Amino acid sequence: MIYRHLLPLVALLLIGSEISLSGNILVLPGEFSHWYNMRVIVDELVARNHSVTVLIHTSSASVNYTRKEKFTFIVFKTSVEKQDAQIMRQNLINVWMNQSATWIWTLFREVMNVMSEFEKYLSSVCEGLLRNQELIASLRESHFDVLLYDPMMPCSDLLGETLGLPQVVSIRLSAAYSMERLCGQLPTPPSYVPAVASQGHLTDHMSFIE
Repeated sequence: MIYRHLLPLVALLLIGSEISLSGNILVLPGEFSHWYNMRVIVDELVARNHSVTVLIHTSSASVNYTRKEKFTFIVFKTSVEKQDAQIMRQNLINVWMNQSATWIWTLFREVMNVMSEFEKYLSSVCEGLLRNQELIASLRESHFDVLLYDPMMPCSDLLGETLGLPQVVSIRLSAAYSMERLCGQLPTPPSYVPAVASQGHLTDHMSFIE
């Protein structure tokens, strides 16, 4: 009979342990296949009772932030309209698939024009993210535990540094992880971290001397 009086205490401890194991995660996804890859991670985090907030911009082409989900969306505005961003992406595809540009300089000029538009687009995303003081203040007040981001998302590592959050990269993109190491300061010691396109001479096995 005495154990019956302990049941409420046991239940309270179990509830408390469940709460303590639940994290508050901020997610900064990429576009298209990068978002589909991260969506699997996000769904699994939600299934494990973590609180997930997806931070996305208004010109996103593949993240439907108007749809009701089991996680929360925070949407920030950019100076580039969604329609203009879609036209820019289509121009990139057209240039990439262009078979009529036989003169190399013509193709080079077209590629540079598209890349210039992409630079403006990425700059608008960074400005909308990092120069929005109201947004930054709101993110700080949310007390996130970690930032999960796609390396294709511009200024994502700067956001993690601004908020003082530990960072988790969803994928490693560049050959030998050079972009992630040099731009995002991702710690990847070659002695034990295998790298993409490293010709097989870097593995996860070390000798005693190494």
